[in-house]
Amino acid sequence: MIVAISRFRAPPEEADGWVQRLQERSRRVDGYAGFLGLEVLRSFERSPEILLVTRWTDRDAMKAYFQSEDFQRARGASAAQEDATFALYEVVAT
Repeated sequence: MIVAISRFRAPPEEADGWVQRLQERSRRVDGYAGFLGLEVLRSFERSPEILLVTRWTDRDAMKAYFQSEDFQRARGASAAQEDATFALYEVVAT
């Protein structure tokens, strides 16, 4: 299993708007082969850190989605943060 984590900080005045947009996401990714789930996490800090955690069966499934028009639309709608980081992890134990 592959876990992809996108991480960024939201200014306090924008945090609620970010969370609302993520809660109202299109859910198109849910129908892609190999997609296992998504969690959105928000820290308790004044300028909260927001994490998008997606789980995939394998890298090929994740790559297929990242190359799709649905991903390009979702990415454009979320207006990427300049300070965002992205990392991939392989699940090696549960």
